[in-house]
Amino acid sequence: MSKAGSNKQERLSPRTEYLIERHGSLWLVWFLLLFMSWTRNGAKLLRGELSSNDDYMRIVEIRDWLGGQSWFDMHQYRLNPVEPLNSHWSRISDVLIGGPIKILSPILGSAHAELVTIIAYPSLLLLLYLYLATALANKVLNNRATPVITAFMLALSFGALSQFGMGRIDHHGLQIVMALATCWFIVTSKNNAKKLIYAGVLCGLALYIGIESAPTVAAACIAAVLIWVFDETNAAQKMRNFGLALAATTSICLLISTPPSQWSTPACDALSVVYTQLTLTIAMVLWGLGFMSSKLKTPKARFLIAGVLGILALSITVLLNPHCLKGPYAGLDQRLVEIWLSNVAEAGNFKAFFMGDITAGLAAIIVPLVAVVGYIIAAKDQRKSLALTKRTFIIFVALTLCAGLIQTRLMFFATALAIPFASSVLVQALLWAGKFKPKWKMITIRTGLLVILAPVTLPLLSSLFVKSATDAVTNNTKLNCTSQPILNQLNALPIGTALTQIDLGAPILNFTDLNVTSAPYHRNAGGILAALDMFIENETTARRAVTTMNANYVIACVESSETKMMLQYGPDGMLAQLKAGNTPAWLEKIEMGTEEALLVYRVKTTQP
Repeated sequence: MSKAGSNKQERLSPRTEYLIERHGSLWLVWFLLLFMSWTRNGAKLLRGELSSNDDYMRIVEIRDWLGGQSWFDMHQYRLNPVEPLNSHWSRISDVLIGGPIKILSPILGSAHAELVTIIAYPSLLLLLYLYLATALANKVLNNRATPVITAFMLALSFGALSQFGMGRIDHHGLQIVMALATCWFIVTSKNNAKKLIYAGVLCGLALYIGIESAPTVAAACIAAVLIWVFDETNAAQKMRNFGLALAATTSICLLISTPPSQWSTPACDALSVVYTQLTLTIAMVLWGLGFMSSKLKTPKARFLIAGVLGILALSITVLLNPHCLKGPYAGLDQRLVEIWLSNVAEAGNFKAFFMGDITAGLAAIIVPLVAVVGYIIAAKDQRKSLALTKRTFIIFVALTLCAGLIQTRLMFFATALAIPFASSVLVQALLWAGKFKPKWKMITIRTGLLVILAPVTLPLLSSLFVKSATDAVTNNTKLNCTSQPILNQLNALPIGTALTQIDLGAPILNFTDLNVTSAPYHRNAGGILAALDMFIENETTARRAVTTMNANYVIACVESSETKMMLQYGPDGMLAQLKAGNTPAWLEKIEMGTEEALLVYRVKTTQP
């Protein structure tokens, strides 16, 4: 066979080359990220240890549901049995995680079914995120380097990446994927009005999953309206499709998730009549705008009338539910706000978080800033900057960034949504650098751009000059008070109720059959107050808390961030006394071999 013929046979087909470029690099990065996640968390996962309190509470909620608890009953009866927590979470994540566990349990056993699911579920969400992010980045700038650069940005954005780590079964990863999918349906809706139906459905489901999705839902509403403002193809129909789908989905979710007796009960921290009223009002506004198309010809006039009606819709909701203006934590006891909530960094504003940890603050905000600055630079060409794709992107990024400045926990939403646009900014910068000659100069400039625009560069530089609160690297092999081998020893205790520190509650629920009083959820206010009374206050107040909670045990961490916080607020309180070895007469220390990590006491039946 001739050499030319051999080369012809060896050459890949265009289809094969496309598959390698589009999918090969993406799957390679996915496997690398999974390897990194397993290396970091594998040993803990095999012990059944998860990433956070929310992950523990999620698996406990799923077990209760699979064990026969009603679909409508969201109470956690083992958390503060005196006044059980009524969870504000949705059943969507329970179905997506509990379904595979139910299917796999007869084959693998319940423990292994849980292990496989808590590894596979966030891993699949990560793959979906990579596909959506690269597809969206390609809508801004179609280039063969885009998938790799997008993966590069995600891999170095540790806050966003952590939402997809193995064992991360909280709902935030799902919310991010749904927000990106919503953005995708909007930017690809030019010749297909039905895609706004899908976007509306996703927004309604996102509100049901968690009210943290409100900024992305607001962004989708604005993006849908701007299609009409700029009089694009089938604009009125698209608005109507979106509004109807959003209102219908939230209404249906309320009906299927809440008993009829609670349909009219307002709640600000979960999907309730408050948000169904708002989405119904939005739907009416969007339909009304569609009928004004013939009378309002200019973008300025349309924008103004849409803004006025949008403000009116919000005002009606506020007038009907004024208490929701103060947010989900409005009704909290002031003591809880001062001692507990003020020490939950992600629940505070970003300025306080940034001043407390500049390195972590830079890591959280750098990618959204790159996206915003890149948009501003590109906005020199006004027509291109106002095109459907770019304006939709910047609306999603800007609103989630503003929300993140108000409440830090939402900053990872901003990062995850900004990665596609930030990736296109970096690709564009690398293409610009490719014009330089000679080759060494081009390579130097491109390397410099990769370093400067990498999400970790500024945080690393700041860490050289400013001490970070996260400087201490956690040793994943070292056992602590929430490790399975430590908590598993509590199963030797007769079943009862333990008055615990706040961050101990969820892990104990997961690893044992004990009831607990406290976990870090604002609806568990009574349990959190009991923990503060027990560990920060004097003996009289502590004893009263134990009696009120009908506690059989008292359990505390020897060393943890919460222990340090409690000792700071109560240097002479009961926790300080217990650590010093001063056990009151109404408690009996239980020697369980956990003393280096965990202090365990039995409440005496006959108290002196």
